[in-house]
Amino acid sequence: MKRSLRVLATSIAPLPVIAGAMLAATTASAATTPLVAVPNTVNPAIAASVGVGELPATDKVSVAVSLKLRDQAGLDKFVSEVGDPHSPEYKHFLTPAQFTAKFGPSRQEVDSVSAFLASHGLSVTPHQANSQVIDATGTADQVGRVFNTRLGLYRQHGREFYANETAPTLPASIAGSVAAVTGLDNHAVLHADAVKQPAATAKAASGLTPSKIKSGYAVSGLGTGSGESVALWEFDGYQASNIATYDSTYGLGSSTPTTVSVDGADYDSSPGDGQGEVELDIEIVQAVAPAASTSVYEAPNSDQGQIDMAAQIAADDSVNVTSISWGECETASSSATISSTHDALAQGVAEGISFYAASGDSGSDDCGDGTTAVDYPASDPDVTGVGGTTLTETSAGAWSKETAWSDGGGGVSTSFSGRTVPDVSADANPSTGYAIYSAGSWVEYGGTSCAAPVWSGITALLDNELGGNQGNLDATFSSIGKSSSYSSAFHDIKSGSNGSYSAGTGYDKVTGWGTPIASGLYSALG
Repeated sequence: MKRSLRVLATSIAPLPVIAGAMLAATTASAATTPLVAVPNTVNPAIAASVGVGELPATDKVSVAVSLKLRDQAGLDKFVSEVGDPHSPEYKHFLTPAQFTAKFGPSRQEVDSVSAFLASHGLSVTPHQANSQVIDATGTADQVGRVFNTRLGLYRQHGREFYANETAPTLPASIAGSVAAVTGLDNHAVLHADAVKQPAATAKAASGLTPSKIKSGYAVSGLGTGSGESVALWEFDGYQASNIATYDSTYGLGSSTPTTVSVDGADYDSSPGDGQGEVELDIEIVQAVAPAASTSVYEAPNSDQGQIDMAAQIAADDSVNVTSISWGECETASSSATISSTHDALAQGVAEGISFYAASGDSGSDDCGDGTTAVDYPASDPDVTGVGGTTLTETSAGAWSKETAWSDGGGGVSTSFSGRTVPDVSADANPSTGYAIYSAGSWVEYGGTSCAAPVWSGITALLDNELGGNQGNLDATFSSIGKSSSYSSAFHDIKSGSNGSYSAGTGYDKVTGWGTPIASGLYSALG
């Protein structure tokens, strides 16, 4: 559907193929240029791990080199204003070309960094659609030499991983263009925030059905989402036959999902342990917005995969909403990974894409070490973090009551000053979970993984009914929460806790502003 655009006068031409002369010049200059360290690129997990050797020299290593955006302060201001209903910039979204022209790295910067990497023998992905990120692959020996660091092997909690022992360095001539280098370690493993109901209590097709989701959250009357599109952010695959069974069981008439491979990921031929996560994401979005199309973005489960996923979604700019049900403890993510992902998400928000992410299923102790922590990317200020509740419906399927789910993630970010999570919430308790058809059988699932696609589906409906993308709604939700429309747009969840925090009147760090009354949200937004 059409978006409200403010056309920029500037544009950027397609980037040319790197010439051999440039490679030679870059190689020669690198030999005489001082080296500068790239900050925040040594994984803190090394300090709590045991070194067990060195990554074999011939092992393949793939890295993502993220370039600095231009006018970061201007971008932060624009992203804030484009989502502020009181700003003249409200909903004046950009196209990818407009974003690149205004905030992206210059063509010269992309060429120079690409040429340097190629001159050292790395295989460089030529000018990815999103020029913020340059991917490069080589052997461990080559990568170590390019960045002047050793890739050591470490063991922590019974798991072995590799990581750079020192900060990577680059020639001063290009270091000023580089924001981060990720992929020098494989410590991070993103987890799905889904909880399966124990087999002993799960029954065929038990749990919330499409009609019960809609009746519980007053979705009926908002149409079917025809013409809208939702991206699913995934690190595993699905079987189309399972989605078709869910669809036919409930007569949804949804279109077949489309898989978008990022970095060559190929899961669908043989899905792994995360299959249930991917299938529940698709099915819940289609339950809420059956006529919306779904694009399943699948990437390698790594820091680079996460960054490239965000960058690809922003570069494609083909969806209205993105649902994210994978994450990791914020303090376990490197600063480089978070900052690079944040930049790509900022582009998506500037283009009008709404991002919803599960807040985690470990309560206020997201890291599982007894400390308060939150989940990333739910903690990103360009994302709407979705917490969890326990929903009770009447026999007719109407909303009856709701309390905070004790395992719903929430708290205070340590990466973004002043940021608290979640922003909103929805049912996530596996005891009051969702009927999902996965891996050939019916399963009842809970977790904030289920709450995020509920909100994504509702937002697709709102986009359709209101005639355009809503973008990041965090500021709007806050505005509604402080207005007379609050009680008609949200169920304010006032009881329950997630460990360190308790639900209460208005906003809280367990359920955010509360759960949706979709019809009321439509009225408040309209």
